[in-house]
Amino acid sequence: GGPVDIGGIVNGQSSRGRVGIQVHATAGCIDPGFKGTVVLGLSSVANLPILLRPGMKIAQMVFQKLDRPAERPYGHPDLKSKYQGQQGAVASKYNQNTL
Repeated sequence: GGPVDIGGIVNGQSSRGRVGIQVHATAGCIDPGFKGTVVLGLSSVANLPILLRPGMKIAQMVFQKLDRPAERPYGHPDLKSKYQGQQGAVASKYNQNTL
C-alpha cells in the first residue's frame, strides 16, 4: 500500500467552482495507506457547457502528515478496501458493500 502516515484531501479550485465545476461530491479524502489512481468525480452545476482542456488546473491535493502511523490504514484486511491498487478510473464497487 501507500504511506500509512500520510493522508490527503482533494479540493476544487475556487475560480473553477465559481463557474460550476465540482471535483467531487463526497469522496474528497485520500486515506492513509491508499495506493492507486486518485479518481475525481467531476460534475458541472452550470447552466452552460464548460470546456476542460488537458493540463487545466481544476483541483489541488493537500497532504497531511499524521503524528503516528494509522492503526488500520486503507488496505488493512479488516477494512475490505475495494479500490486499493486501482489503475485509472474505476466504476463504483458499491455492490460489494456489506452491512
